[in-house]
Amino acid sequence: MTKLERAVKEAEQLPDDLRERIGDDLLHYIHKYLALRDALDEGLSELDAGETVDGEEMLAELKTASGA
Repeated sequence: MTKLERAVKEAEQLPDDLRERIGDDLLHYIHKYLALRDALDEGLSELDAGETVDGEEMLAELKTASGA
């Protein structure tokens, strides 16, 4: 059993309102992670294609997108 599966199983024992809040938080985290991963993949593809990218500008955009 993975840690995520264990966490879900244990979370099933919590009150409904708390489970909803935890679910919302987890979905928010997952969506932020996926968006950051996609942005990094896009940036790496641009670099592989030889497109010039201002590193400082790229980091600023990633920080803004990730809420950092």
